[in-house]
Amino acid sequence: MKFTILRSLLLLLLSSPVLSIGVLVAEVDAASDGRVTLHAPVGEDGEGLYTASTKGCFDVISAASPLVLSSMSSIPLPPPGVALRVSDYGTADAGTSLGLMSSVVDAARSRSPGIEVVLQYEDQKDNEWRSVFNHALGHKPVTDAYGNVLASPYSPGGGVYVSATGVGFHEQCYPSASVDLGMSFTAMHWLSTG
Repeated sequence: MKFTILRSLLLLLLSSPVLSIGVLVAEVDAASDGRVTLHAPVGEDGEGLYTASTKGCFDVISAASPLVLSSMSSIPLPPPGVALRVSDYGTADAGTSLGLMSSVVDAARSRSPGIEVVLQYEDQKDNEWRSVFNHALGHKPVTDAYGNVLASPYSPGGGVYVSATGVGFHEQCYPSASVDLGMSFTAMHWLSTG
């Protein structure tokens, strides 16, 4: 059985206005029992095959990076002693956004040297979480689709922290007022129109 899903296409930076809105129509196959699998991680947990297998995500993030970094340069920073909280919604294995996350940390620290930064990764509960931590913590090297090695901004004692949630972005997944800069790139096809 096939059916069509109409979705809002949205790139939202929580500290700035909506940057673009469009509509996406996708055909989805349903199993004989009527169930639809909405998310299937790529490869074995911990291998990081999603990042290793995608060029499109790197292209989308590359195109959006100037907007994200411009927002980073203009948002109010938290007061001294409070960490900047940056969220990647629909992160997959966290490898595709790693270079941008490093740039966001650098941009924040150019405005406030030594500011602590929490990188918050969000995806569905069945995500391939081992790769998220392998990539974000620098345990598994990340090479982008063009052969560039992407360094993790995390280093023990370096003031960059990593956290994650398996609560999907269809519901509130972080406490109110706990995200300073949020982004979603190639996960927007999961957004609902309602």
